[in-house]
Amino acid sequence: MIERTPDAAGPKANPQSVIDGLRKIVGDRHVVTDPAELQVWGCDWTKIFAVDPLAAVFPGTTSEVSAVVKFCHENRIKIVPSGGRTGLAGGAVAGKKEIVISLNRMTNIDPVDRTGLTIRCEAGATTQAVQEAAAAAGLFFGLDLAAKGSCHIGGNISTNAGGLKFIRYGGMREQVLGLEVVLPDGTVLDMNSSLRKNNTGYDIKQLFIGAEGTLGIVTRATLRLTAKPRNVQLACIGVKSFDNILDILTRCNMAGATITAFEFFTDVAHGIVLKHAAGARTPFAARTPFYVILELEDAPGGGSVMEPLLEKFFEDETCLDAVIAQNSTQFKEFWGLRENITESLAAHGHVRKNDISLPVDKLAPFIKELEAEVAKAPKDIEVVLFGHIGDGNLHINYVGPKGGDKDAFQQAARQVEEKIFAILPKYKGSVSAEHGIGLLKKKDLKFSRSIDEIAFMKKIRAIIDPDGIMNPGKIF
Repeated sequence: MIERTPDAAGPKANPQSVIDGLRKIVGDRHVVTDPAELQVWGCDWTKIFAVDPLAAVFPGTTSEVSAVVKFCHENRIKIVPSGGRTGLAGGAVAGKKEIVISLNRMTNIDPVDRTGLTIRCEAGATTQAVQEAAAAAGLFFGLDLAAKGSCHIGGNISTNAGGLKFIRYGGMREQVLGLEVVLPDGTVLDMNSSLRKNNTGYDIKQLFIGAEGTLGIVTRATLRLTAKPRNVQLACIGVKSFDNILDILTRCNMAGATITAFEFFTDVAHGIVLKHAAGARTPFAARTPFYVILELEDAPGGGSVMEPLLEKFFEDETCLDAVIAQNSTQFKEFWGLRENITESLAAHGHVRKNDISLPVDKLAPFIKELEAEVAKAPKDIEVVLFGHIGDGNLHINYVGPKGGDKDAFQQAARQVEEKIFAILPKYKGSVSAEHGIGLLKKKDLKFSRSIDEIAFMKKIRAIIDPDGIMNPGKIF
């Protein structure tokens, strides 16, 4: 189903003069107007929204970003900030002749501060590049995502990304010490400090984390690093029920284990990965209904905590099977079973994605209601579950036949989705754990935020961007 984005009407200048003005700022070769290329730069991974930007601009410095934004502000031209375009909520979609401002050229990473445990980088640096820079200095960057090789730090900040290590290190908000942001009028707001303690009024940078580019464009950031984890062990565990998954989580916590990742996926997801991901193979002789990816740090003295826990799980039949990764190859293979789910689903058929969260203690009753609604879904809609279950984050994916009618599938999946979202308020859940609202979930914000909260957010946006030029139509 192709959905239209809100109008970006009201520019003072005609299209050609806009393009000429942008070229004067960044140079001819850093302004793209080719329609085919714009289809790439004006969309994200949702692939369900109409894409129609006027141009894509690639500034190389904060000064150029500022100049481009100021030019757009003066000419009342709408802007869509763009990073790695790996978003799953339509947050980077340009559908009504907006100017896409891509940070693709701004990839610089400064030397790591090993004393202060920080790293400073431009917003176009990929998550993986920051991870590698930290590792080269003997340190660790706590954010980890399946799309780490493509997603940008600026996008991570703008969506407050969560990811695979959230249970241990928190989300992107917990990694950010300082920011540099270009405001909707072109003003550069320099908050890019490495201070860990600064009790001097409002912490303004927090406004821009998770704001989806609606309040400004993040251009640089100072990020928190930590010591490398102690030796970690990884196990893939097969279980028969969702209750078994929660039991394993509870017992790991009660045992004082340092959990660095706790992921789950269903056998349906597992089968789709085995079918579509190159080189994927199951570590088990027999398949099970659910799987857990459990990663634990060794005890401070160096002793393993994984094996004693697994022995207990086998003894009382909490798990049906379990395999501990014995080398780096197996480590990569096990993680691949989880990380390759999203791309495998896209290869399998039409997909509508959801990214909800609940208090961990509410997951079990919610899953029972979810299963009841899924049972009523049309038979040609396959529901695939996986997620960062250790922090209450559940990815619900509706998958339709690859050769089927895409629009009809999206409409049918949306009907199921609305019924599931309607369950969330009872459990104080969220319609978006980490993907954001973007265009995709605007109608669903009401399931997670009160009328007063939404009104207050709109007031903030109106103060910072009174002309509404920054990422129009996103969130609300």
